[in-house]
Amino acid sequence: MLKKIVSATFFSFFLVSSPTWADKHDSDKVNINTANAETLDKELKYVGEKTAKRIVDYRDEHGEFKSAEELSEVRGVGMQIIEANKEVIVTE
Repeated sequence: MLKKIVSATFFSFFLVSSPTWADKHDSDKVNINTANAETLDKELKYVGEKTAKRIVDYRDEHGEFKSAEELSEVRGVGMQIIEANKEVIVTE
């Protein structure tokens, strides 16, 4: 019994403290205004480590994105990437 309680507590803590989980509104959404580069790399299709860093750098320099389409201003992000991820990207 104690083993189950400890396991459940550990699992709950892991979910709450995970940066990927914290950057999503729902389990299948990614907030491009709060997600770190690691999360963008892992969760967005066709976005690698370098492009994810560029997204974060662009956001830091220009402010929050108002729409998913605004990602096209980031070098390496075209409309194909935006369309492939449109269902998971949120800005609020």
